[in-house]
Amino acid sequence: MMTVLRFILRIALLPVQAVLTLLVLAIDFLSGWAILAFRIIGALFLLGGLCQFISKTGSASLGWQGIIVAVIIVAVPQALTIWGEAGLIRFKELLARI
Repeated sequence: MMTVLRFILRIALLPVQAVLTLLVLAIDFLSGWAILAFRIIGALFLLGGLCQFISKTGSASLGWQGIIVAVIIVAVPQALTIWGEAGLIRFKELLARI
């Protein structure tokens, strides 16, 4: 009786697994473009921060702020993408154990 119920539950969860797989693929595709855009923006902030160090009229605090903002702009989207994909994959593994 229990194996029949488990088999029926696995069949019922197949569409959920398929949707989760498509969601992981969509996140992977879209995050690639988003991360590229954020890297370009971060590079501009980094260049602006370095220019503040080099120029005689710029201030060092603005240079450091530009570098810190560049690191945050690049690192946060990558971290969110990695954690989001890992969470979805773990949820899929949990459903696969049923």
